[in-house]
Amino acid sequence: MCGRKLEAAAVYVYRSHTDRCVFHRCGCGAEWTEHETDIDPMDPVSSDEVIEVHTRLATFEGSISELLQKRSA
Repeated sequence: MCGRKLEAAAVYVYRSHTDRCVFHRCGCGAEWTEHETDIDPMDPVSSDEVIEVHTRLATFEGSISELLQKRSA
């Protein structure tokens, strides 16, 4: 890699009926893709999930792409 921060890469999202692909492109030209199983919008959301989202948003400072990145365990 070129030494730039990974968070600075441009992010493009493609969604199909079953998958979600997140394409990243660095300013140096490097590219990489993350494949995820897409979430069915018809699945119900639990109250615990809603609380988790509000808790994360209450203290979040950053870009939308950082917010949407997978949470590290």
